[in-house]
Amino acid sequence: MCYKAEEHIKHIVMGCTTLVSSQYTNITNMVTGYIHWMTCKHMEIQITDKYYKHIPGSVINANGTTIMWDVPVITDRTILANRLDRVLHDKKKKKKKREKTCLLIDTAIPDDSNVNMKKLKTKQVQRPGDRGQQDVESKDKFVPVIIGALETIKKGLDQNLQVLPGHPSTIGLQKITPMSTTHIICKVLG
Repeated sequence: MCYKAEEHIKHIVMGCTTLVSSQYTNITNMVTGYIHWMTCKHMEIQITDKYYKHIPGSVINANGTTIMWDVPVITDRTILANRLDRVLHDKKKKKKKREKTCLLIDTAIPDDSNVNMKKLKTKQVQRPGDRGQQDVESKDKFVPVIIGALETIKKGLDQNLQVLPGHPSTIGLQKITPMSTTHIICKVLG
């Protein structure tokens, strides 16, 4: 399709420049959409009955928590990739502590051979909102979600998913990625 490399499965699944802008983004959106759906379900926000029918809103405010989907995030230095897949900002102050929680969630679906080498955009992102409030401390947590296009998971994925509201399952993600990858392969070979 791109005429830049031999057309083999590894290239089709994660290396073809022609498929980057549409098909690879769709896989990431399916995985992130599932996590968003589980979060909304946990927070009792009205959603569709199936995750694949769920259309995430760019910003949802519910019960003192803001859920942001694919919005630019302020960074401490200029970077081009400043859009995390999801940001959960819990604005409620904890009873004993004067702190707020912010979960910065970034998803990557690399080729399975690159799962353990994949690095995401960490440490460059500042806490969104509430700038200038000195009396309230924020606890930011970066949550990487890395799963290979053919189901390989990065060590620690289960623990990362348990931090998220609704506790999305690794098995659910392992079903979504190969189905989406199969869709790409069928499209290219069909």
